[in-house]
Amino acid sequence: MFAGILIILLAPSVEEVPEEDPPPLQEEAPALIVSGDAQSHTSSSPAREQHLRLPTFRPPTVNGLPDKLDIDDFLTISHPHAKRPPVHKRFDEFNRAPPAVDPAKLNRTPWHPFKSRADFEFAEFVLNAALNEGQVDALLALIDRVSGGQSQLSFRKYSDLKDVWAAASRVTPPFLKHTVTAPYKKKERTFTMYCRSLFEWSLGLLKDPMLASKFIWHAQRLFKYNGTSWERFVDEPNTADGWWRAEDALPEGADPLMYVLYADKTRLSSFGTQKGYPIIARIANLPSDIRNGEEFGGGQVVGFLPIVEDENEEGKKGFTTYKRIIWHESFWILLETISKYAKTGYKFTCGDNVTRILYPIVLILVADYEEQAMMSLNRGPKGLSPCPVCLVPQDKQIFLGLEPQYPYREAAPVQALLDNTELTKRQLDEALKPMGLRPVENVFWKLPYCDVYRALSWDRLHAYHGGLFSDHLFEEFQQIVKNLGREALVEVNQQFDNIPSWPNLNHFDAVVSVHFTDGQKYEDISKAIVQATHSVFRRMKSKQGYMLLKCIRRYIILDVLASLEVHMEATLRLYAAELAKYSQTTQEYAAKFPDKNWNFPKGHTHQHLVYDIVEKGVSKNFNTKPFEKMHGVIKGIYQDQTNFKNVEAQIARIEHQLSVTRYIRSQINALDTALHGPPKEPKIDLFRFDHVHLGAPQKPASLSEIEAAHATELDFERFRLRLEKYLNQRFNIPQVDYESRVTWKLNTDNLRCNPSFHGAPRYDHIIYNINHTEVGFAQLQFVFVCEFMGTRYPLALVRRLDVVNTRRTVDRDLGLCRVRCTNIRHASQFIPITSIVRGALITPDAEKASDSFVIDTVDGDMFLRLWQDFPLWDT
Repeated sequence: MFAGILIILLAPSVEEVPEEDPPPLQEEAPALIVSGDAQSHTSSSPAREQHLRLPTFRPPTVNGLPDKLDIDDFLTISHPHAKRPPVHKRFDEFNRAPPAVDPAKLNRTPWHPFKSRADFEFAEFVLNAALNEGQVDALLALIDRVSGGQSQLSFRKYSDLKDVWAAASRVTPPFLKHTVTAPYKKKERTFTMYCRSLFEWSLGLLKDPMLASKFIWHAQRLFKYNGTSWERFVDEPNTADGWWRAEDALPEGADPLMYVLYADKTRLSSFGTQKGYPIIARIANLPSDIRNGEEFGGGQVVGFLPIVEDENEEGKKGFTTYKRIIWHESFWILLETISKYAKTGYKFTCGDNVTRILYPIVLILVADYEEQAMMSLNRGPKGLSPCPVCLVPQDKQIFLGLEPQYPYREAAPVQALLDNTELTKRQLDEALKPMGLRPVENVFWKLPYCDVYRALSWDRLHAYHGGLFSDHLFEEFQQIVKNLGREALVEVNQQFDNIPSWPNLNHFDAVVSVHFTDGQKYEDISKAIVQATHSVFRRMKSKQGYMLLKCIRRYIILDVLASLEVHMEATLRLYAAELAKYSQTTQEYAAKFPDKNWNFPKGHTHQHLVYDIVEKGVSKNFNTKPFEKMHGVIKGIYQDQTNFKNVEAQIARIEHQLSVTRYIRSQINALDTALHGPPKEPKIDLFRFDHVHLGAPQKPASLSEIEAAHATELDFERFRLRLEKYLNQRFNIPQVDYESRVTWKLNTDNLRCNPSFHGAPRYDHIIYNINHTEVGFAQLQFVFVCEFMGTRYPLALVRRLDVVNTRRTVDRDLGLCRVRCTNIRHASQFIPITSIVRGALITPDAEKASDSFVIDTVDGDMFLRLWQDFPLWDT
């Protein structure tokens, strides 16, 4: 008998790792010929017609494929520079994993220049624990005493450790001090910038034999067969159009080395008086699990921009322009290391012993809106054209369409104005004002193959969770609830508290008067806000609250679609259609309640998301979230390892030591894996049945004992007789595997069926197969294994929830997915646990006790599953 964890595993599928170079085709294999459509380009700027044009998503014409194609077959078309034929793979053959690293290439003393592994691990511990000189000396003395002078450490005092760190600094490029000088009001001002060589840092990744095999070098178009035609999908940057077009511009034989760059100020001290301005780089050639990770090959701080502040000058137009001059001149110090080779190429032998001609290209710029304004030299939200990438007027930002309504920015006309020596400063400023730009030379114009307006990317964290929702939709929601009075406030908080717990979802018992700095909390609130609060606005007849929920519902759909880790033409078109609906809904709200101004940049910039995905892959490739996570490390260094004076130099030194330890640790872990195999997973006592694992078993019990223990519960009425009848009818238990509808990968849901989970009952909801063609919803009541004639049968007693086919107006308006349990006796039934597809977050309807709502936006898989399987709920 089980009252513990139920682990649901969905079927394995494609791994999101870089492609493996396909083996040479056998001589007898037919040649595959691709038509020009599959390799066509997107236009440099999208059309304004009200339909979404995706020309590079047209199905290719490919000759030489098998006579019979299966659903979910894959086709890979590489860029012509790769000189690879198209590759067709069956679903179970499609593998983008890189080849394993040859153990012979691994360094057998990866801890060098430390004398031993013990020395390195001691230094690593000291660094991570932020011990000072006195603490290190005390710890070394203690170790020496305890070991009786037989310690394996070669260190005897802090200075020994300091000397080795000096030697180890050559493992990765160090930070160097630079100065930037420019006049302000006829007086020279000098600023300090610390940065490491961006190009040398990337070469350090390339020469590593572990990482070298994981680099992706050429653009690809990936297709999946749907039974009638090939559907293109995008995920990694190399599967998108921007990379393909960049390769078109490079000479044959060139290998693009693609950079993702981020910059943003961050508060280092608790009161914000001390700030840091890190630049962080990632390599887009590496797959996202490495690129966005925290280990070697992930993000790296490559510089610290100077912070230009002057209380007496702040807010003046001249000083605002001056800060941008310093920013762009400082950034050039970093970019100059790659600019030269972007023109000529750089011949380099990588860690896989392949010599390549590298062309460094800045493909993606990641930043919040304020930093994008700095990168693009935009005048900001009050400018006449506040969008960093297009020319939308300030008062037209509320109007969104299937495609952008206004032209994309181009560098050439701006450069022409700046180069026009006949214009006075005032004339130049007036000429640039309609474009919303500052009269400063943009540093990114100096880089070959880089269009700053195309490289700038929409940021889900700040544009949605920490912007459109937190500062506008949710703030408006809170004010409406407060205006309705204390009764409404208490009821809204209670409704949120009634939402069942769900893995990786914050639970809230109060939302009306709270404010967070964490975008994740706002994201979690948004997922259930419509289901939890619509009854309050309806009961209190708040038309404003109801109309706002309609806007929020549209926003939530946009957010879940924006989060998808794989996009196909259908999901891109769905996002564009929902964006137009969102725009219409907010316009209706604005017309009825004009006090709220909806013309702001974070309400407009998602107009460009579809273009960004087509150009650069899915949104996680340009989300600030993994970059901002690194701010915590920098703050920790400041607070624990500096003396709060000349902090940039100290932070740069410690950050460099951290990068050295990440590199050495990666080498040690690789050697350990090669010699001893991967770390062993802890052994868990599990019962496994197909794609379902049952955990936390209780002692065996007879059927009469179970009936006695649950005698007062209607779900267990006539338990033994019903079970016998069920087993007599159902000997052939269907074995069903399921995969994520988003990525086609293995997904895991941890479900609970427990009368006391952390002190409270928890009975999770599920989606399950009713038969071969129907799926339904239910709530787990009891999970157990029944032994019958020598065979074990995993079963669940569930309370069935029926889909309500008659949709009320409120359900249609707010996208409510209503299910109902009208009679517990009739709804209680047994099912094989192998019929469970995945878990579901279902919350009660405060207006009707028998009804509940399936929260379809809890994740991308749930949204697509319900969108595809329950067309009734398509709103």
